[in-house]
Amino acid sequence: SMAADLAKVSLWLEAMSPGRPLSFLDHHIKVGNSLLGTTPALLHAGIPDTAYVALTGDDKKIATAWKWLNEKQQAGQTSLFDEGGLEIGNAEQRLAAEEIGARAAEAQTLADVAWAAQRYATTTAAEHAVRRRRVADAWCAAFLSPKTPNAAPITQAVLEQLSAGTTDLHLLPIIDQIDTLASRHRLFHWHLEFPEVFHVPDHGPANTPTGWTGGFSAVLGNPPWERVKLQEQEFFASRDVAIAEAKNAAARRKAIDGLADSNPALLAEFSAAKRVSEADSQFLRGSGRYPLCGVGDVNTYSVFAEHFRSTIAPGGRTGVVTPTGLATDATTAAFFADTLRERRLAAFYDFVNEERIFPGVHHAFRFAVSSMTGGVRIREVRLGFFNRFVADVAIRRFALASEEILLLNPNSGTLPVFRTRRDAEITIACYRRHPVLVRDGTAGGNPWGLRFARLFDMANDSGSFVTAEELTARGATFDGWAWQQGAARWLPLYEAKLLGHWNHRYSTYLNATQAQLNVGTLPRIDDKTLDDPNVEPLPRYWVAEATVTKAAPHGWSRDWFLGWRDITKAEQLRTLIPCVLPMAAVAHVFPVALFSDTHNAPLLQATWSSLMVDYIARQKLSGTHMIYALINQLACPKPGDFDEQPSWCEVDLGRFVRPRVLELTYTSSRIRPYAVDVAGGDPGAPYRWMPERRDQLRAELDAAILHVYGLERDDAAHVLDSFIVLHKYEERDYGEFRTKRLVLAAYDAMMTAAET
Repeated sequence: SMAADLAKVSLWLEAMSPGRPLSFLDHHIKVGNSLLGTTPALLHAGIPDTAYVALTGDDKKIATAWKWLNEKQQAGQTSLFDEGGLEIGNAEQRLAAEEIGARAAEAQTLADVAWAAQRYATTTAAEHAVRRRRVADAWCAAFLSPKTPNAAPITQAVLEQLSAGTTDLHLLPIIDQIDTLASRHRLFHWHLEFPEVFHVPDHGPANTPTGWTGGFSAVLGNPPWERVKLQEQEFFASRDVAIAEAKNAAARRKAIDGLADSNPALLAEFSAAKRVSEADSQFLRGSGRYPLCGVGDVNTYSVFAEHFRSTIAPGGRTGVVTPTGLATDATTAAFFADTLRERRLAAFYDFVNEERIFPGVHHAFRFAVSSMTGGVRIREVRLGFFNRFVADVAIRRFALASEEILLLNPNSGTLPVFRTRRDAEITIACYRRHPVLVRDGTAGGNPWGLRFARLFDMANDSGSFVTAEELTARGATFDGWAWQQGAARWLPLYEAKLLGHWNHRYSTYLNATQAQLNVGTLPRIDDKTLDDPNVEPLPRYWVAEATVTKAAPHGWSRDWFLGWRDITKAEQLRTLIPCVLPMAAVAHVFPVALFSDTHNAPLLQATWSSLMVDYIARQKLSGTHMIYALINQLACPKPGDFDEQPSWCEVDLGRFVRPRVLELTYTSSRIRPYAVDVAGGDPGAPYRWMPERRDQLRAELDAAILHVYGLERDDAAHVLDSFIVLHKYEERDYGEFRTKRLVLAAYDAMMTAAET
């Protein structure tokens, strides 16, 4: 309310005219929760089953009983949605609002302002206005109300009785309950608060998704960027530091449960806060108000974006500041795809916060300004990415057709993040040459026969993890990789940070300093040590072999996994980081790919490990997670393409790739099962770790994949030059961009071979 008062003062100061009174603004500046409210269409459909989900503190049996009662009442009614049922229209309020607006705008005297204020107060307090607002509040309260023996059921019959103006005494406690919830959650119904903007016919909702017509000409905002779900660490940070700093989620849950004895008041406060956040979340996800963004672990910025788009008139525009994830994340994919397919996206400008445009936000954070129409179809979308200053947009922006954007992400409809128009042209050409890895809902859309899995969650499964100290105390012995005690065995838990390109022995917890652990980096295993095939990385945890076996994906019979690092960034040495590792426990931040035909695994490993596919992945990534949806939509050759003989080679592509994959991967005795599958038989002893030899093999594979994607030499050089961090480090270490030289030399040799 203070913000509203300040807004009024600001407008009065800006528009003040000598000799004229200060304008009446209460009908234009409102206070409430923009996200929590209903629409005429939702009221018309009745209270859905999702309103009766049992949350923290609820009684499941009571919630189920209320759901059954609501269904029975809806099935039994016959006139609920006709003129004799719920009052959904807002004609009276609209007429009054238009009169108030006209009189307030032309106010010449203090009497004009007083008339507008009195008319507004009378209209707001009118019996029909109170009824309609309370019916809308009751619809929302069905989601928010506790389902306990002490609470009254809010069902369809209650809505009918409130709409009819029933004054039975049994309704009074229900009305008190509804009014309390409406005040607590600050419910806000846009068609009732701004009836002159959102028109609802008297006979029922309009034939639109919301049930209203009209809308604002412009909606602008920088909504909050925060998760709706209560964050335990944040809640306890100022209340109980020991709980906030618990070593993992399992320990934190145990400490919270212990509050029942040590601090029941704090536990009650936590439970109440959790109940409120769960109720808000359930409303956003289950009410139907946000069918596109009300999914998963909801972040407020995404539902605000959908709300903005739904409240603009067909000829209007919305401008919203959000994290760049609005256009690239899986949870907002349906919303953004719909916006693209309907050609309602007018512009999307992405910024990196390096210059502290938002001073309180981390310097590496990505945010964006997007503009959408209310219905006008846009032929080309104006795009600009990686801007550091607002003025950069005018220099860096370019345009793409919606069809071109959807070609790149056909499953999700999310937005690629190109630095330049040339990046867009190269990437689009790759997608015209090769399909996406997995095309959803299409026959033959998964030619590699892939499925994906996440094995051990670092938070939820932390109770299964044991340390070296714990195993030593049990009397177990360590063989350098696993622990043994009698028949019991514990296998290492591979975290993504232990794994790198062509190297499952990338880093180790051995001799890691506290400073390294604090920043999430580990000591690298040096080349001399890697030349010993018996050396393995030291993990942080181990997991019982029986637990690993139980967690293994159904139908997977190999003693190895191929996966990739989930946590990554576009602005680092490499972005897509795949690796093959021995069968063991694997943390969820390293998803694994499972093949229907494991014979194809080394071909996909070589493709994913290439600079070319890394480049394509960078055009898709705005956040820090290489999610399934992103992997599925990488342009990728089919397995059959590796059976063809390139013009530059005397054998088919598969026979060119396999021996190089074998030599790059099989440097450890632990990886022998994979080496057997790659070689198709006995692979012999592990290969020596020879850095210069390995660099040459990688360059040959990278050059081959550049040819597979059909890149001309200038475009190949452009792709290599885009790896700015790699270039920087190699200039420091070798005095040149060695990778570029080696790859282009191999590329040129292949071109010469093809010509001769």
